[in-house]
Amino acid sequence: MPSLPKIVCTLREANAHTDGELLIVTTGHIQRVWQWTDTGFATREIVNMSASGQVWKNRYVGSDWQMPDGSEPTTAKLDAISATVQDDDGFTSEHICVVTDISYPDPGLRLRLTVWAYPNASGIRTQLSASRIADTPAPESNRLQGLPSAARVERVPIGDTPLRRRFFGYYNETQQRNDTHQDLLKEEVVNHPLLGAEWCDWASVACVEDSVGGIALVKESHKCVNQRGHATGGFICDQEKGLSCTGWGLRPNELSSRTFTAGWATWCLVWSGGEFEREVAFKTFDRIRYPIDPARDIYIQANTWGSTDNAGDARRAGCEESALEELEVCADLGIDVLQIDDGWQVPPGHHTWEPEENGWHPHPESYPNGWSILRSRAKELGLRLGLWAAAVPISIDELRKNFAEGGFVQYKLDFAVLRSRAEVDALMEKVRDFIGGTDHRVRVNWDVTENAARYGYFFAREYGCIFLENRKPVRPASVVYRPHTVLRDLWQLAKYLNLHRFQGSIQNVDRVDPDRSDAMLHSHSYAVAIALMGIPLFFQETKYYSDAAKAEIRGLLSVYKKHRESIYSGIVHPIGAKPNNASWTGFHCHLPSENRGYLMIFRERCNEEPEQSLRLRGVPYSMIAVTDLLQEKASRKRVASNGALSFHIDSAPGFLFLEYVGITDSGEHGAEGDS
Repeated sequence: MPSLPKIVCTLREANAHTDGELLIVTTGHIQRVWQWTDTGFATREIVNMSASGQVWKNRYVGSDWQMPDGSEPTTAKLDAISATVQDDDGFTSEHICVVTDISYPDPGLRLRLTVWAYPNASGIRTQLSASRIADTPAPESNRLQGLPSAARVERVPIGDTPLRRRFFGYYNETQQRNDTHQDLLKEEVVNHPLLGAEWCDWASVACVEDSVGGIALVKESHKCVNQRGHATGGFICDQEKGLSCTGWGLRPNELSSRTFTAGWATWCLVWSGGEFEREVAFKTFDRIRYPIDPARDIYIQANTWGSTDNAGDARRAGCEESALEELEVCADLGIDVLQIDDGWQVPPGHHTWEPEENGWHPHPESYPNGWSILRSRAKELGLRLGLWAAAVPISIDELRKNFAEGGFVQYKLDFAVLRSRAEVDALMEKVRDFIGGTDHRVRVNWDVTENAARYGYFFAREYGCIFLENRKPVRPASVVYRPHTVLRDLWQLAKYLNLHRFQGSIQNVDRVDPDRSDAMLHSHSYAVAIALMGIPLFFQETKYYSDAAKAEIRGLLSVYKKHRESIYSGIVHPIGAKPNNASWTGFHCHLPSENRGYLMIFRERCNEEPEQSLRLRGVPYSMIAVTDLLQEKASRKRVASNGALSFHIDSAPGFLFLEYVGITDSGEHGAEGDS
């Protein structure tokens, strides 16, 4: 085979270079080697460069991908290859970007392989794009139209004796997933020997593991367990051919001859060790792919929608008079952002969210002064503002105008249905242009509450975060707030995703229907504490809180805000048992480089044990200095060899908010007294 053009690019631990017919890309944690063949690039080996040194070699000859129509690639021509340092115009962390352009004259297609290598990341991201060669006619129809897309986009080796396959993904339509038995996470493990091929069509992630470590592919798309999405495909694990990811994210009749159309991206991750190391690999890559900007991504938010039992009253809550009241309470409680939901663009109490002649601008009956009074008062109180809108109908000019006049920084974009590549790209390009035009001062809250092809969990979070679920006090019955199901959903998210990119709903427990929930048997601080390891979202009108409730919440938020930047710097892990209203459960936020962290521990309402041991995650020391942040009490605690630590909560439901520091052999960072 001919040698590839010479490229060399280095960014700290990351490097990309060519050597003869090989393209070699490393992050310092994972190395991937591709070989140029007659039909494209084929992965030859993947190396875990950390402790295990595990190597997966490819025994199968052939390109990593198929054509968008599912056919195997024909003779290819390498047109160009380059490597540069970039950050995707500020939408991701700095990385090496390798771009290779390839022509397939026979079918009349051009392909582009884009590889992102982040320094010291646990994975490498790849993405295929395609276009028709000029004057090549577009196919009249797609032979796979209406069927699961079988076109392969990525393939990695899995070794000679893969012992275990793991598949997982998350559900959307949270509007209908509020009962104790309805998990947010679906995870299945297959242990029997792999003979031939094995398929999985519902998952977003496929892993192959053994006693040493593992390798995984992640589909960066809007696919969910119960949402196929547009051409998202599935996974095929084959004894001879390796682990493949199908689903280009575009169909042949969606290709242009003018420009490349990008498909869904794929992450290839590796780890050494077992369950904890696997979870860390996913969450650390997630944090690099979708980085946190402390100035824009750390906040407590309230939203005007979620307090009423009917849409008319909820829309009136988004009008100027009510919003001004909300600003006062939010400022008093310590909330940072007030988001105006549906009702600002239509007459108060109007039956539909769609604006009429007025368009997506403040309606004169809802905001007779435009945004001026609300914006001015928010500034006086030191609060920021957010805005709700329907994702597709609102134009970029309307987004820009409302930003210019109202200064909104958090945009909840609702009701999108993304059924084609054009629909996906149009919305992403609109949002990208809007955010870029504000110098990244704004963020988007994507909504996954409905059963529609929306955004999913692994896609589009470079633009903001996920609005996870409507949880209300009375109606609809399917979304009535239940503390243990909100806690469960956040607990399951924290297993594999960066919880700091997800909004957790907080409700006024005094107002929740006692026939549909036990919320009133929980304290206000308990309901707030559930959300503090993610993005706290008061999905309600906070003016309905009693004075006693306000005092309770104000005190908790005051303590939380002293520590939240550190919490956002850590990795949040779920600990204890899955929340089910009878568990000892919680979150462990660990800052490994700083030898410290935070614990949010819950004894749920139906649990009868005042004391319980929970296993911490990744704590290498036997003694820790623990501070109860709410009681302002310090003690020393011994961590068992398996990571277990004993906790005591007098009555249920109750919670602890703790900070800990590891104690060295010399006793440094220790605290007085013993637990």
